[in-house]
Amino acid sequence: MKTLVLSPKISINKHKKINFQIDQDLSNFLSHLKVKILPVVLKKNKLDLNSVKSADGLILAGGGDISTKQKTKVNQLRDSYEKKLFNYFKKKNKPILGICRGFQLIADLYKIKLFKVRGHVRKSHRLIVKKNKYILCKNLIVNSFHNYSLRNLPKNFLNISSTNDGSIEIASHKSKKILCLMFHPERSMKSKSLILKSIKKFFK
Repeated sequence: MKTLVLSPKISINKHKKINFQIDQDLSNFLSHLKVKILPVVLKKNKLDLNSVKSADGLILAGGGDISTKQKTKVNQLRDSYEKKLFNYFKKKNKPILGICRGFQLIADLYKIKLFKVRGHVRKSHRLIVKKNKYILCKNLIVNSFHNYSLRNLPKNFLNISSTNDGSIEIASHKSKKILCLMFHPERSMKSKSLILKSIKKFFK
């Protein structure tokens, strides 16, 4: 069984204790992948990389905005350890899946400008998928729950699918095993089973 590191949403309570939050949709999604989840370990609010050495891959989950768009303590803390996770798994050539916010974080790491979009919250998009090695179907109907998107990619990434307004919905790295989705595969959508098969293959 594969072991994946999941970086979920976080909150900080009145006692300054950090809590990790995995919603029910994401929990069900992970159970379908049939993987073991390795939790993120923070020591004095800093990521302990020793805790993820045995992991086979990484999921940067969605939920909320990155700190360059909404500067809060929670977003800054989450960004700091997620960037370290991304760089660690990228260096180790282990698979990385970025979901919505995770995609935006990866784009931000590469200094790609995010822009505010309309009509991308609680909507569905029909996508035409370009030939690639991860998403094998040609057409998808996906959900949309994000306020920010991107029209450009880093030079080492491929645009697999965009919406009619030019917002990039699916991208992958040219040589490393990095897959980015702007939609939420864990939430309800018409092409959920097709995407689930693709993600299972991605982490295989």
